Amino acid sequence: CQVQKVGYPMNSFFVYQQVYDKDGKPIENMFVDRNGDGVINASDKYIYKKPAADVLMGLTSKFTYKNWDLSFALRASLNNYVYNDVLASKSSVGKGGIFNHGYYSNRPTAAVNLGFEGKGDYYLSDRFVENASFLRCDNITLGYSFKDLFKTSAYKGIGGRIYATAQNPFIITKYEGLDPEVKSGIDSNPYPRAFTFLLGVNLQF
Repeated sequence: CQVQKVGYPMNSFFVYQQVYDKDGKPIENMFVDRNGDGVINASDKYIYKKPAADVLMGLTSKFTYKNWDLSFALRASLNNYVYNDVLASKSSVGKGGIFNHGYYSNRPTAAVNLGFEGKGDYYLSDRFVENASFLRCDNITLGYSFKDLFKTSAYKGIGGRIYATAQNPFIITKYEGLDPEVKSGIDSNPYPRAFTFLLGVNLQF
């Protein structure tokens, strides 16, 4: 569902224009006849949005107060789009879609809400091209520095720092999939980025 064409951004999406009912719900396999010939076919597909962001931003900062320090790193991507292939490929929730070879298959809640039954080229709808703008926090670190710990008249004591770091603690986005940050613009691999927590101590004798 991507195309390369002179005058358009690389890997732009090539999809049908979805028709919606009066309540704003997409009507399965009903698309706009963009060329006006009375037939819905591949000639009605159009170039819609792109994976590349218009703006990329980053912010890192560090605050200190007495013995405490707090640092963080943020990244933002604005007006980038993703084809939600995870949702599109799972949108058929009719009997033939969820019951195959004698067993039922899982479906995202968003797919159930769409209620598609697998008719025609429903998966090529521009409904599945979603705004994937995001603000991601890559890491946050909180630390406390100390010196002269266990100091005595005969011993100068121990100095150091104790800290805690959270990596990938949160992301703010309206994208419906697991992660709006995908390399190709096609979200077909729903392996989530891990949240990790690290507790460390640096000692100086």
